[in-house]
Amino acid sequence: MFRSHLSSSDSGDVDELVASMISDLTYWRSRGNNDGNGTKCRLIYKVLQCNRASDPNAYEPTVLSIGPYHHGSPSLLPMEKEKWLCLDYILKLNCNRSLHDYLAVVTSLEREARICYSEDNIRNSRTFVEMLLLDSCFILVCLNGIAGTKMLPGIHEQCSQDLDKLSEILMEQNQVDAHQRKNQVNRMEPDNSQNQESTGQGEQWYNSSAVYDLLLLENQIPFFIVTKIYELLVDDASTTHRLLTNNLAYFIEGVLLHLPLSIRDADRPKDFDHLLHLCYMYFKPSCSTQHNHQKKNNGGHLHKLLCWSCKYFRISIDSEANEEDPQSDAHFKDTYAVKQLKRWRRAEEYHEAGIEFSERVFDKQNPHSLLDIEYRNGTVHVPCLPIDDKSGTLFRNLLAFEQSCPALGNDIASYVYFISQLISVPDDVSLLARKGVIVHQLDSDEEVSSMFAKLFEYVVYDFSSENYLKSLCHTMEAHYQNRLNRWMAWLWHKHFGNPWLGFTALASIVMVLCSIGQTILAFLSYMTPGIFFVTLVLQQKTNLQRAELIGRRQSVKKN
Repeated sequence: MFRSHLSSSDSGDVDELVASMISDLTYWRSRGNNDGNGTKCRLIYKVLQCNRASDPNAYEPTVLSIGPYHHGSPSLLPMEKEKWLCLDYILKLNCNRSLHDYLAVVTSLEREARICYSEDNIRNSRTFVEMLLLDSCFILVCLNGIAGTKMLPGIHEQCSQDLDKLSEILMEQNQVDAHQRKNQVNRMEPDNSQNQESTGQGEQWYNSSAVYDLLLLENQIPFFIVTKIYELLVDDASTTHRLLTNNLAYFIEGVLLHLPLSIRDADRPKDFDHLLHLCYMYFKPSCSTQHNHQKKNNGGHLHKLLCWSCKYFRISIDSEANEEDPQSDAHFKDTYAVKQLKRWRRAEEYHEAGIEFSERVFDKQNPHSLLDIEYRNGTVHVPCLPIDDKSGTLFRNLLAFEQSCPALGNDIASYVYFISQLISVPDDVSLLARKGVIVHQLDSDEEVSSMFAKLFEYVVYDFSSENYLKSLCHTMEAHYQNRLNRWMAWLWHKHFGNPWLGFTALASIVMVLCSIGQTILAFLSYMTPGIFFVTLVLQQKTNLQRAELIGRRQSVKKN
């Protein structure tokens, strides 16, 4: 019916448009099906322009391009030579595999790899496949992914020479002074015994700018491409995947050398979609964190005595009761203060209410990650947060990755929001630095505070939603709202925090007690003559009554 109103040329245009839209619809439908695979986050997004505007350098690679987003950038072309050297190294490791074999595998995965990108600026199929192969070989060689593999006889020496030559070239691309960087890490590194081990071959490689380029959201390739190339290289699919993931996880542990890591060697991640996803998994808090905020919250003997005294004298301490017995979040949600709470308070505000901050000491038997924060006995135990010039870049890309994949949750966003609110002003940074919670090498405390404030710009985050720090927030707010806690904290900070002030206060109390005692003694000395006279009269009266009673008894006996 409607076709009758169209000319033949118009009908042909519509048919072409229909075919084009059906092709595009099939493409986006396949991409949508791939993206909705449970907790899989294979889709690699470009960072939104609003996020990029706050700090463009945090999302742009400086020396190395991985993937299609920054492929061909003039400033990154010098590192392309190293990628070809890595490909040559891979080809020499297994002479039974030719370049044709590797290209055939990557070509078969081209469509699946293209689906993993939200945008694609490489239309040429040959260029795209070549990029995937070169980038995968670079990751395998430079990240020590081929460690533990058996090389064919006769080529081991030449391969080792090629690898040494490649390492020298990579060091030339390092834009950070290695010696200065190493000293900086040593000054910032907390007392974590797990990180004292040697990082192995290429320790300086961990300090180069190229390493952090590998952890940018827009600088990723799907890990299944790297896995397929590695399977061809070693000819052993049974042990391939686990050995490769262990090697790459060891590399990430080297990058995060100065941070506490909760993942043990035997539990290293083996299922991830790209390098940034692997790095993200090392930041996940333990499942027992929420319970630590609730179960380990018993006050000291003096605190319990004060609470008992308040109860005896019928002083209201409802918030304290909720703090000591938090069976569920319902105890806190019923209070007016928690209902009105829309943000965390500053570190100094909590400190003035009697909440202490302390560095959480790393325990090899029970390791924790950077996000594992505990509240025990009025003290918040926070893992040491080392901050340098690369910290902002790492946190920004972890936030961008988490925001692009809702299935991951909001753990990084919750932690960054907690820290940004806690150190809203430079004085808060100074307080946490004195407590050992923050160790930074920036120019001033104001830079640290400003950096975390900017991290959260344009980040979508609902403070009232479920997050792993919610119970901690309720517990700390209940402590803060308790007037007894604030009064005791004020008394301690104003009069007993300084030893000399405490001595002066004690001396004043002793002087007051002495004055009271002197007044009582003076009053007693004045009243002593009257008291002695009254006592003497009463004693005489008692003696007369006793003599009269004895005389009556004797007369009774005579009769």
